[in-house]
Amino acid sequence: MAFRGNYEYQLDDRNRVAIPPRYRDDFNAGAVMTPGVEHCIQLWTIDGYEMEEAVLDQVPGESEEGREFRRALSGMAFDVMKDGQGRLLIPGKLLEWAGLTKDVVVVGARECLEIWDKPTWEAQMGDLASTRLSVLNEIGRRKQALTQRQTEPGQGS
Repeated sequence: MAFRGNYEYQLDDRNRVAIPPRYRDDFNAGAVMTPGVEHCIQLWTIDGYEMEEAVLDQVPGESEEGREFRRALSGMAFDVMKDGQGRLLIPGKLLEWAGLTKDVVVVGARECLEIWDKPTWEAQMGDLASTRLSVLNEIGRRKQALTQRQTEPGQGS
């Protein structure tokens, strides 16, 4: 599943947000909400979150860093269920983390959806274009370097 696009909504008076209609069925089994690294909320399918959580296996739980990482990843994860209208109640701690007010944007971030305060989302739009250009340029440099190594004498197939 690849989540794409961005969808503008308003939180209702109970702090619920709608799941974009095209993705509602993906959350029939429930969802997991977590704080994003940036000040947004990540919305995962159950399966998607379990795959994300598997990264914990790469950090030993016996180390201080491993324990802190587990708390950071799982300690603020909330299991949520959509209601009959395809809305999710956002826990208060996550509302505060993301600085959500009334207007929000639900953004596709490939593996999950993200919920952003609309002004915060709009403020970073220029940065996103710059980041995209920078990443594409880096990919181009890597491809060019790989091609050069493969065509050097004694390096081909």
